[in-house]
Amino acid sequence: MTEDRSLDEFEAGTDDEQRVADATPVTTTWTAGGADCERCGDRTERRWLDDGDRVCPDCKSW
Repeated sequence: MTEDRSLDEFEAGTDDEQRVADATPVTTTWTAGGADCERCGDRTERRWLDDGDRVCPDCKSW
């Protein structure tokens, strides 16, 4: 049987931390059956993030 290894050996290094910091934030969501737009209340499957609100394409400021 081999020796147990420390979890510290699997800890992410600075390379992984840099990649996470460079990640692009999510700007859209999709919901099966739809969800309400947080501005107008219309139901839509795809909502976009706009100033912190999840909105339909009509309410999104493009």
